[in-house]
Amino acid sequence: AARIMKHAAIVLLLAATAEALMLGTPASAVSRRCRLVSASTAPLLNALAETGPVGVDASEEQQASIESLAGALDGKGDDAAQARVPLKGTYDLMYSMAKGGSNGKVGPLTGKVSQIVVDEKNFINQVSLFGGAVVVQLNAQREVIDDNKIKVEFVETVFKIFGKEVKRQPTKGKGVWEQVYVERGQDGSAALRVMRTPSLFILRQQ
Repeated sequence: AARIMKHAAIVLLLAATAEALMLGTPASAVSRRCRLVSASTAPLLNALAETGPVGVDASEEQQASIESLAGALDGKGDDAAQARVPLKGTYDLMYSMAKGGSNGKVGPLTGKVSQIVVDEKNFINQVSLFGGAVVVQLNAQREVIDDNKIKVEFVETVFKIFGKEVKRQPTKGKGVWEQVYVERGQDGSAALRVMRTPSLFILRQQ
């Protein structure tokens, strides 16, 4: 129990960072839905399947390749106002070039990072460790500030062990998501999101 508490405390501190997106399943778990969204994203998705979500652990060659593939999608989305494409459901982190807890990595461990969209304003960035025994949720709010940028503000961090809330504390931090590429799914919501915070983040809808 002491060991779990030690790792959980580390995650809690990381959850409060301004750039924390807090939310990865391995990119090898790319869903069939995402593979079918668009042929133009296939090279990027294939590259992510080789690296997993923690970009800083990838080789320099892999990082450069993903950066190039992501950059090639810039401006090629179907929507001119990419920040206004509705977000819905839960998104898994496929790739993050940020350092620290926002990629789900705590020491030798890599947590499952997901982003849960509550409504048009509120969302939850979540990291799960030890099969969900330890969960850190970063409650946040978002606001579209122009056609390609979304301002986010973190509100509070909730810390759970074995499903029981053990701590809740206010969390300060702000950031901006600059949309590089957003692709709609069949229901019209964003199925694949490539953005900079300024670090490169790639998320896919479950």
